[in-house]
Amino acid sequence: MSSPIVLHPAFVQAKDALLRALVTDVPGQLIFVIGLSGAGKSEIRYATMQAYAGNPKGWGRGHLPAIAVRATPSDRSYFSSKEFAMRLYVELREPNLGWLTHRSAVDDPDDVHLRSEERLTDSFWKNFRYTRTEHDLRSHFERMAVARGLRAIFVEQAASITRTNARKDPRDHMESYMCLAEEIGVTLVLFGVPAASVLWKGKAEIRRRSRFVFVERYRLSDANDRACFERLAVSLAQGYRFATPDLLRRNLDLAYAASAGVCGELKGYLTRADDLRAGQGVDMILKQHLEGAIYAEEDLVTLHEAASAFDVLRTPASASAIRRVLA
Repeated sequence: MSSPIVLHPAFVQAKDALLRALVTDVPGQLIFVIGLSGAGKSEIRYATMQAYAGNPKGWGRGHLPAIAVRATPSDRSYFSSKEFAMRLYVELREPNLGWLTHRSAVDDPDDVHLRSEERLTDSFWKNFRYTRTEHDLRSHFERMAVARGLRAIFVEQAASITRTNARKDPRDHMESYMCLAEEIGVTLVLFGVPAASVLWKGKAEIRRRSRFVFVERYRLSDANDRACFERLAVSLAQGYRFATPDLLRRNLDLAYAASAGVCGELKGYLTRADDLRAGQGVDMILKQHLEGAIYAEEDLVTLHEAASAFDVLRTPASASAIRRVLA
């Protein structure tokens, strides 16, 4: 059984923003959901798919309003557009409806993808992929998408689309999928880390058709963020025993350094601290466990560099930059 989802402000605001964006009926619309690793993108995808699709009894016979697929680097660590077309087709031909299960009965929101991965290793589908061209797979998918009344495609790990060889610009893939979405009248929802920004940077036609949902992190420099982060930390801490009730609150700077204000990273940090406690055979988490649970320096730097990259994407142009453009 899964642990309960913590409905903290950053999660709720991003989920609600995505649902609002999905209401807009614009054929070929792109929605980028961008957040750091551990920000809760998979949980948001799971929750919004259920809310968007509604009760299956109202879908209509043979209809399928939404599907979820992964964009994975499957061709020698590069993204394969043929593999992606195959995943889209299989998901319509043999839909995996695990995402309709109530979240409380699911261990991990990504379980639906794990079952899809197993299906793709089946000998029938492996042979099917081998004997079809990418054009065939895409054509089959397009026809079936229209027949099934597909309205939205939820794509996780969108940053994988940027992993192309030197001869291929990842934005070419994005333009192709933008055209696909427009042709069959669906909304393409892409979930990714800040590195996914390569998919729209420098391409006005992609940016113009896109909406952006940012899954925020909390920043200690902002008073409201600090208060939210503290409440989140206290809420997550209820699952652990501490030497003093206020130990985590008094060491909030350590929790922030270890998590960059991201919920999933904070959960991992507390788990590591508890593992250290258990390894030492003591009953309660001490300050030394909070200190020992912080990442090694190289990983810590990488975490906060990613947080800074997210902040850059999230921040509008400054007044001075605007003046320079208008000059």
